[in-house]
This record gives sequence, structure tokens and C-alpha cells, in this order.
Amino acid sequence: MSVLRRSTVRLLALLLLASAPLGAAQIGLPLAELVAVAGLQAQPDLADGRAAARTELGVDLVLERRGAALASVAGEADFDEATIAEVARVVAAATGYFDAIEGPVAEFLTTNLAAMAGAGPLPIGVDRFRLTLEVDGAAAPYRVAWSIALAEVAEEEFLSVRHAKGPADARYVIREFSDLQCPFCARFAFEVMPALEATLLARGDVRFEYHHLVLGARFANSGRAAQATECVADANPDDPEAFWSYLDLLFERQQAWSALGDPDPYFARLPAEIGLSDDGVAGCLAVGTHAAAIQASTERAFALGVNATPTVFVGPYQLSDFGRLDAYLEAMALIDAFAEGE
Repeated sequence: MSVLRRSTVRLLALLLLASAPLGAAQIGLPLAELVAVAGLQAQPDLADGRAAARTELGVDLVLERRGAALASVAGEADFDEATIAEVARVVAAATGYFDAIEGPVAEFLTTNLAAMAGAGPLPIGVDRFRLTLEVDGAAAPYRVAWSIALAEVAEEEFLSVRHAKGPADARYVIREFSDLQCPFCARFAFEVMPALEATLLARGDVRFEYHHLVLGARFANSGRAAQATECVADANPDDPEAFWSYLDLLFERQQAWSALGDPDPYFARLPAEIGLSDDGVAGCLAVGTHAAAIQASTERAFALGVNATPTVFVGPYQLSDFGRLDAYLEAMALIDAFAEGE
């Protein structure tokens, strides 16, 4: 399957599911919750924290437990019309979206199995979840191995950062990917971040990391702005708040510098306005001292599938509503549930 077709398959799925309201996901709850809500017939436990189950129409499932919670649901079957309907029902229950996506998932599977045949495992984004499909066969009914799980990014996939708030050994890590010319990132800095500092960061077990993501295109000066924050941090090595103060100032003055043909002189004189040293900032910008590191941060973000700002993760989980405090607490509860008993 071509890259274009892979992208089309993913886009079709996202379009089908984009309007679904957020539900209470059964993944992340005790395994018995899905068995009950989906009307499954529990089967004997398997090895390695897995259990078997069967739908009302006899579709076999494997439920994977991690810690005290359900981590994924998987199966393999010949996908005729009845099987597609049963799998769509299980996927809808496992994600917690229920009736809102059951029909669209069934329609997506019915329409796209032929295009996916022989392409190997294909991950398809379903909001916070990843539906993986591997389709074999030359004609219907196709043999399909499938699984639904929370989309996760392994800890080692995130780059280490220079700027963070909170203890290095914090149980929970919030990561923001941000572009300084992005107006929504400015809103995050002034509307969301203060609430996080007053609640979650005040607890002592939460760390916040800032990751540069330079989008370019219409944000022509964002790369230079990102470099300026690092240059100002260099110029103020004994002030751990220098980076954050200057970052907020750039967000506050976003309209003033976004359209400048050469923003460097503006960036270089700003630190003095808030009592910070500007020693060496102009030279740091001129030689691009931090250009490679910011480019590496941006490239890693794209490799992780992050292509919009702000994007926020709690641990391995990307938040779909980073402006809602409960979204952070729900992700933290997932981390706890998956770790319980391990």
C-alpha cells in the first residue's frame, strides 16, 4: 500500500470518529468492567496477564491486563458482516464511546478492508486510542487480526529537555510541545499553565517539561524566538526563572515580533526590560548556538506524530483536551492503574 493510501486510510478513520463525544473508557478500568458492559462471556485466563472472552455471536477476544486495569483488546477472525458488527461493538465499548462510534467503525471496516489487505499492520488513530488492523486475503471475507489500545509514547522516545519545573524524579511528567508564534500556545501559557502550577505542580509529584516545536510556514519567526529563549537562559545562568520569564514575555509581545523581517535585534533587547541580562544574546543568535538542538526537538516531535501546537502529554498519553484539569487527573489515574500490583 502506498504512503498516500496509508494516509488516506488514517484520515478516513479520523473523519468518521472526529465528532464522537468523549466517553468513559473501559480500557484503564478493571477488566471485568468491559466484560460486563459489552456482554462478553468470560473464558479461562491465559498466560502473561491475559484473559480470553467471547462475544454473543462467538467472536473470540484476548483481553490484556496491565497492573489492575484492562490495557488492550485483540482478536483475529474472518470479517463477515456479523463479525464486523460485533468487533465494532467491542471497539466502541472498549474506548468508552459506545453508540457514538459503533456505526462509523463498522462502516469504516466494511468500506476499507479491501484497500488494507496485504499492507501489514496499520495503526489508525481513534482520538486517544490506536486501532491496529492487519488484513489478509484476496477477497471477502478477509482474515483480520486487530487490537484496540491507548496510544502510548514510550518514555525513552521523548528527548531530555533543558527547561522543566518540578522534581526530576516526579511520578507524573507533563510535556508541552510549543511554538512561540502560535497564539494557542500563548493562551496555554497565560490560561492553562497558571492553573497547573497552582494545582498539580504544587503537589510535589508532578514535573512540567517544555519542548520546542517549530512549525515554520506562516510562523516564520518562531524558530528565531525559540533560539532567543535559549540564548537568554545562557546569559542568566544563575536565574532558573530567566527562561520562563522571557518565554512569557515573548508570548505577551507575540503581535509585536511575529511580522518583523529580522526579529533578532528585538529579541536581543527584550531581556533588559524585565531585569534580565542580555549579555551575549545577540551573538548567540547570530551564530545559531541553539539552532541544532531546537531542530532536533522539532524533528523528534514530528517523529512522534506531533504536528500541532500546543500538544500536551501526561506520561505516555496525549491529552485531547489540555485545557481541562480533569484530563490531567484521568491520565495520572491511568498511570496508577497500569502500575498497580506490578
